[in-house]
Amino acid sequence: MYFSVSDDKSNNPFSVFKKRSHASSPVKSGGEFKKKFLRAQKATRRFPSFAQWTHLPRLLNKSEKRLFSGASVLTVLSIVAILIWGYTANLTVIPANGGSYTEGLIGSPQFINPLYSSANSVDEDIAGLVYSGLMKWDPQAGLIPDLAESYTISDDETVYTFSLRSDATWHDGTPVSPRDVIFTFSALKSPEYRSPLLASFRGVAIEQVDERTVSFILEDSFAPFLSTLTVGIMPADYWGDLDPQTTRLAERNLIPIGSGPYEFSEFEKDKRGVIQSYTLKRYPKYYGGPAHVDDITFKFYTTVEAGLEAIKSKRVEGLAVVPKDRVEEIMNSSLQVVSPHLPQTTAIFFNIKRGLLSDEALRKALGTATDKDAIVKDVLKGEAAVTHTPVASNYEKDTDAYKNPTPFNIDQARTQLNELGWTLHEGEEIRRKGDTVLELTITTIDEPETIAVANKIVEQWRLAGVGATVRSIDPQVFRNEILVNRDYDILLSGILMGSDPDLYPFWHSSQIAHPGLNLSQFGNRKADEAIEAARKTSDIETRKGLYEELVVIIDEVVPAVFLYRPTYTYVTAKKINGIDLESIISPADRFGQVSHWYIKTKKGFKR
Repeated sequence: MYFSVSDDKSNNPFSVFKKRSHASSPVKSGGEFKKKFLRAQKATRRFPSFAQWTHLPRLLNKSEKRLFSGASVLTVLSIVAILIWGYTANLTVIPANGGSYTEGLIGSPQFINPLYSSANSVDEDIAGLVYSGLMKWDPQAGLIPDLAESYTISDDETVYTFSLRSDATWHDGTPVSPRDVIFTFSALKSPEYRSPLLASFRGVAIEQVDERTVSFILEDSFAPFLSTLTVGIMPADYWGDLDPQTTRLAERNLIPIGSGPYEFSEFEKDKRGVIQSYTLKRYPKYYGGPAHVDDITFKFYTTVEAGLEAIKSKRVEGLAVVPKDRVEEIMNSSLQVVSPHLPQTTAIFFNIKRGLLSDEALRKALGTATDKDAIVKDVLKGEAAVTHTPVASNYEKDTDAYKNPTPFNIDQARTQLNELGWTLHEGEEIRRKGDTVLELTITTIDEPETIAVANKIVEQWRLAGVGATVRSIDPQVFRNEILVNRDYDILLSGILMGSDPDLYPFWHSSQIAHPGLNLSQFGNRKADEAIEAARKTSDIETRKGLYEELVVIIDEVVPAVFLYRPTYTYVTAKKINGIDLESIISPADRFGQVSHWYIKTKKGFKR
């Protein structure tokens, strides 16, 4: 006997079970009917319809009904539990828009303009938020495209071609175009604008390829060229109608229009016309995704001491410059310290063309009397790494060339000085040779940290019988007079080498005079050849070998004593989330991922 499900659509679905050979027989019991029902389903392998399931209770006895009810309840509860688990497992706290942040800066804004902002740290901080360049430094990813969607480099490394993003707009809503790029770099190269970046783009031609593409043509290959293109692009329509020679006087320098994550909102002046605060608001159409924090306000202070007082009294929520030995005194539950690495080397630069420091043997003795480890431990509280070379750490090789050429040994330093004829007479603390006293001056910028380091060196040299005093100079005078005129015997200073560490500005003989940064006035033909060759190749191993040659030459001459590579100490509000700074090129790069910062949160699903 064989059963099948018919197409009968009567209200009693079980009436469809019939013998194929004769008329249907009445079902005599639920148990018999249930067996027939199950055999029919097994034979046809079709799932019962909803109408059939509604008659299932007729097939079950009391015990089976209780089991079925319990199983049904457990099934429903399990489904609900799975849904709740799935919901909560993927629900998390995510950034929300809103909130404001106030930060203290040391100095005052003058030119929120990429042509001039590199000369003033305050201008550089604000300009970095308002403007964007073809490339940018990302604290995690390194040097990456910004306004550029993509780029190519010719085989001979003299032609760089960039395609611009199609979604980048100025803060007035107009699109960024190749015309703006050409205007910006033409202005940077023009002597009429008097930009401090003039030398960086001398000999570089730029031309438009199509409506979204520009090319830079270099006279010779220059490996670090990409890193120079982080300079902010300016809107040609906003700046093009001004006389280049009067651009520095324009009010537009303080009311910028850029394409970055934040746009100008307002600034406030005191009765003397001095800017007291400067506020930016997030640009909602920023191509990189709108920032979360609504407003960032900067307040300005003339000294580090005034800035420290402002953060202690909670007039600001963060401070851009905090000496490492002052961090503990200002910390409270609302603050956090962020310490990214900097590609900076702090050194004692000897003016080797001046006075006593022209003696190579004396310079070596002073290096031997310098305890670098003590400086890092006692003054910098461990927030730095000792170094013995001008070369960036990622270009160093594991060879003897990078070991300390003048390891600290106070007894050896004393012996070296004695051999040079610098003797200590009875009852005297400072050595002299005949009537000449071994008294030197260390010049440095008027900042607490550098002054503290200089004083530590004075203390160490005194143990060897060398007299030294510290001369601290106002930052503006330091830049405009001391460096320009090379007016120092010994200079304690840091040099920032950028994302691609080109040593040409600091050690090539052509850079001895201002505006070059060869602070020791060091000149050597073989050193020049190594530097020139290194900047013409992008092959890292080749550059490492050339830099090793340079280090050997510098170690022999000792034009400087390299001390340490510092971290950047940034104190900001703990309410700011999303700060992830591994390394930065300049302090302004602390805002490199500002679009990811957030204050407020909400519940949302993981992406």
